[in-house]
Amino acid sequence: MEYESFKKNGYIWPPRPEVKCPAVDLEKYDNGEFIGQPKLNGMAIVVFTNGVELEVYNRHKERMALLSNSKDIDFRGLATTGNWFVFAGEYLNKGQVGETGAIERNKFVLWEILVYNGRYLVGSTLGERLDLLETMFPCERTRITPDTMEIYDHLCWTKLDGIYKVPSYLGNFTELYNQIVKTPLYEGLLLKKKDSKLGYGTQERNNCDWQIKARRETKNYRF
Repeated sequence: MEYESFKKNGYIWPPRPEVKCPAVDLEKYDNGEFIGQPKLNGMAIVVFTNGVELEVYNRHKERMALLSNSKDIDFRGLATTGNWFVFAGEYLNKGQVGETGAIERNKFVLWEILVYNGRYLVGSTLGERLDLLETMFPCERTRITPDTMEIYDHLCWTKLDGIYKVPSYLGNFTELYNQIVKTPLYEGLLLKKKDSKLGYGTQERNNCDWQIKARRETKNYRF
């Protein structure tokens, strides 16, 4: 399906995980059908851009005007052609401590692509979309600048300013969960069926049947 522009085609609700899983049950899904991704402690946002025009919204369909004008995050660089692209990911806005021991703030972390080069990817499998993301933004775990060096185990750098990507894992979910929840930035683990197909994001609760979330318990969250 063609996606011509944000003005014509409008907002797309991002895939939303609804099914919950206690961490002790993660090994039940370690069967080759699922991929795992770190669940970040931030705010889910959707980015619409053709490299010139840019719209950034949260998952409640509210426009994030300040992010749309951000000079620190290269959202427009996500478009590799002059056609429209739509990405879903996590905006790190809560000042959580990350793997490096530093506070992670004002970064965008990709975990999904919904529109590629003007084509709405309805009907494509999760595996196909993750391969596409990896082709566009190969996962690099080390970033070196004149001022700093960042080394991550569970985060990828895209070479775009302020933009990162979650890695995907094919197994060992219990071990992975126990490792990542030691870091405040990570809330837990998302499991997604790799052969599931993207449905239309025409309503808030969509694409729920192929995602499972396992979150670390806190005083405000219990399974």
